[in-house]
Amino acid sequence: MNRILIFITSFIAFSCIKVDETSPVNTLGYKPIYRSYQSIRKIESMNHQKLKTPGKIYTKDNYLYINEIGEGIHIYDNADKTKPVNISFISIPANKDISIIGDILYADNGDDLVVINITNPLAVKLEKRVSKAFPYPSYPPLNGTFECADSTKGYIIDWIYTELTDPKCFR
Repeated sequence: MNRILIFITSFIAFSCIKVDETSPVNTLGYKPIYRSYQSIRKIESMNHQKLKTPGKIYTKDNYLYINEIGEGIHIYDNADKTKPVNISFISIPANKDISIIGDILYADNGDDLVVINITNPLAVKLEKRVSKAFPYPSYPPLNGTFECADSTKGYIIDWIYTELTDPKCFR
């Protein structure tokens, strides 16, 4: 009798649980931060900016070229090596790396390569853009669950670790 009562009670209790296999699952993972292609492809000379997240440093003649990760290039007059003077900034959104050969500065600009003439550091000139020279950042910096990248939303400038609803990608 006890077995029958336990069976009936269990049957009634579990028959009320409805499992919806299509319901979204929340989990922690990486979400891409997008920026429009139009906004990252705007390269311009600007007044000097405050140095925040420096990267590579190049010297050319009496100038220092200091990469500001994700933002562009600071140009310092380094004629007096004891007192470099911040003179201008080249805005190159989504920039992470630079190289200089002669009077030409090469930089990544998202997934494009830009070629900039720096003969006059106060009035630099975009000479050429090579589209899609670098791979699109389809994955976050660390392995795990993430929201799949979608290049139609723009260029991924960063990833944040946050709660995601039903992420489809994992690495």
